Amino acid sequence: MGGAPFDKEHQLYHELKIQDTSILHQPLEASPHSAPGPAKTYLPGDPRLQFTDREIGKRLRTEYITEDLDKLAPHLWLMTTQSSTNIACLTEQIVRGRKIVISENPGLHLVWINDRIFLKPLPEYLLSHAFWEHFLLSNNSPIDGPTRTEIRGAALGFLRSYAYLIQHNSDFTLATRDEAALIPKNISFADFIQCMEQCQRVEDQFVSQRYKFGELRLTRLNFWVTIFLFKSRYHLVEWQYGAYFAQYYGPLLFIFAAFTLLLSSMQVVLAAQPVLGDDSSSWLIFASVSRGFSIFTIFLTALVMAGLLLILVISASKELIYAIKDLLRLKRSNHVKSNGVC
Repeated sequence: MGGAPFDKEHQLYHELKIQDTSILHQPLEASPHSAPGPAKTYLPGDPRLQFTDREIGKRLRTEYITEDLDKLAPHLWLMTTQSSTNIACLTEQIVRGRKIVISENPGLHLVWINDRIFLKPLPEYLLSHAFWEHFLLSNNSPIDGPTRTEIRGAALGFLRSYAYLIQHNSDFTLATRDEAALIPKNISFADFIQCMEQCQRVEDQFVSQRYKFGELRLTRLNFWVTIFLFKSRYHLVEWQYGAYFAQYYGPLLFIFAAFTLLLSSMQVVLAAQPVLGDDSSSWLIFASVSRGFSIFTIFLTALVMAGLLLILVISASKELIYAIKDLLRLKRSNHVKSNGVC
């Protein structure tokens, strides 16, 4: 794909212009009788992204690159449908009982858990043809080639995802509500659909590895990231100890209930053996197996309890270590400031 994901006539933000080798903000006139607003020196929607900022590539990279998910991409087929179109529209998300949660973390975009789905809002500048031409396509871009290619792939996939999230007028209404604000308000549904129809034609070969897949379940990511990336979790779901350990109650209660039923059944069978007066070898084998299973259950119970205790100790230790490091950092900072004043 050699150009922007949409034609210039279908862009939804018109106030960015390319002049020679630089990009400018030219406000549109609100009406024939009013003067245009002041020109901006930054990308619309994010004052941190200044036109002249030499670190703009680094800043854009943090906005769109999903490093962990790109590393997990060869294994994402284990966690979700192998299709980039596996994205339900906003109204369907509501039907599935999911609440839309706004997150600026690109790694959480299209990630869901239980009754929540995380979505990253679409900034105005991504809907500008001039932005794509100047920053992500031109050789005169202030962003170096490899970084530019990396950002372009992630931004293409991110922008394309909105072609699936917003397909109906009801989706558009949900996206423009004040509590959601997923897309800019100063565009019409018809114009948005025309632009997204072109973005939807972007093929998987041009997007980053993460966006070759659609929605991702956070519980599966938290599980598989420990195996493939050797991390404790992908993203922390519960921030309180009680809520964190509560997620283990259901599976552990089921396992212990099943083991209790098996042990009780074995106990009944062994108690009935003397009454039946059967001393065959099969009874001896069953008795040996029952004894071994009982010992295994004791060790398993002790291991689970020790494991939960270890998780609690490790979590508390991490918080304590972080607090001590932060305290030392603050003391060093105050010491440097006091020496500077003197």
